[in-house]
Amino acid sequence: MKPTFIKIYLFLAVLMIQLGFTGDGMPLKYISSCEIDLNGDGRADKALLVEGIPGRELLVLLAKKDGYETFVVSRGKDRMFLICEVGSEVKETMAGSGKGKIYKTPGSYLKLMKPESSSVAFFWNQSGFQEVWTSD
Repeated sequence: MKPTFIKIYLFLAVLMIQLGFTGDGMPLKYISSCEIDLNGDGRADKALLVEGIPGRELLVLLAKKDGYETFVVSRGKDRMFLICEVGSEVKETMAGSGKGKIYKTPGSYLKLMKPESSSVAFFWNQSGFQEVWTSD
């Protein structure tokens, strides 16, 4: 390649990133997913952990009468894996700034876990998803 072409290409690539044009049309990397009733309404909701340009994102599609309502529950927690849990409570870690508080869930919740490290739970609290660190 000619040096001029490389300079133009690099200039355009940097400009596109600065302007927010980061998607190149490639598929997202699928990590994992599950169907579980996250808000206690009796409908199967969908949780998807995908990886794109900004890193891993946990997306939730809450089932509604006419379709789905979408939530970006978590961003940037790389190298964490999705666990879909059935349970009526989540206990906050005592490590760091945690107080060990126990939170009630609608009967199920999501957890992102890094093996042999930290984990964080997400549950529906009637107005959105709440994040609670469960280990550090």
